[in-house]
Amino acid sequence: MKKIFILPFGALIFLCGLVLQFSYETSGGAAWSMLIASLSSSPWELAKPYMLVFIMWSFIELSCLRPRLLHFICARIISLFILLMTSCTALLCLGELRVEAPCMLSVIFICILAAETAEYLMYRSSIRTELFFVPLIISFAVVFFCILFCSFYPPPFAFFRAGSNIMNTFPLLFA
Repeated sequence: MKKIFILPFGALIFLCGLVLQFSYETSGGAAWSMLIASLSSSPWELAKPYMLVFIMWSFIELSCLRPRLLHFICARIISLFILLMTSCTALLCLGELRVEAPCMLSVIFICILAAETAEYLMYRSSIRTELFFVPLIISFAVVFFCILFCSFYPPPFAFFRAGSNIMNTFPLLFA
């Protein structure tokens, strides 16, 4: 049944993330909005609101669908990692190409749909993802901490700096 709703739910996640992305400017720089909004144009900051909405949507879906708990949580965490990796990598590459914002937003939407589809396929499959429950929970806690902490104290990597591109991040590949 969820397969039918991947596109509308992906659009809902995208639109809520888009609203959160600009909440820092619209709130007048309020402290609470620093946790959920994009503070700079780095790939990490641009993907952060969408990841937070993806996490919030997981809790709503968990309470409404009442799925097999461990299997659902594992599939959802893996799909969150897919969203994180694909969106940040795509934004890093598009930053190199100096692509305009509408194209970047469409790429984020495609990454959300890919993560939702991956979660659906993992949940429906017979793969026993619940065997990886503890490592996935630990890695999710680390990523969630990074989502919140790296906004205020970004590491000195190009991935977390505004105006980053793939040539800044991997200079040895393009020497």
